[in-house]
Amino acid sequence: MIRVLIVCSWGMSTSLLVESMLEAAAARNYTLSVEALSAGEYMDRLDECDVVLIAPQIRHLRKSIEKLAQEAGKPVALIEPFHYATMNGEAVLEQVLLLLQETQEGQAQP
Repeated sequence: MIRVLIVCSWGMSTSLLVESMLEAAAARNYTLSVEALSAGEYMDRLDECDVVLIAPQIRHLRKSIEKLAQEAGKPVALIEPFHYATMNGEAVLEQVLLLLQETQEGQAQP
């Protein structure tokens, strides 16, 4: 199972993206768990995820979120604004898979 945490402002519009991502994952036979939490809530849940994504509307908090996620050993990235705006779950799922692949390749390096 791939566990994704999306850090957003309130989770309202992000819930649409979550549904789109779950549909894309099911179509590709991936087991995916996606949770959207506000910038004030995500810190307590870092240990429970594999990837942290940052919603574009809170990109001003990117450095602090990246710092905490990296300290927890979690790959982190900003969701591409166009993919967020269009609720393109397939593209965001691809971003998650790429982040995981890069992380695994980085850990395999001597």
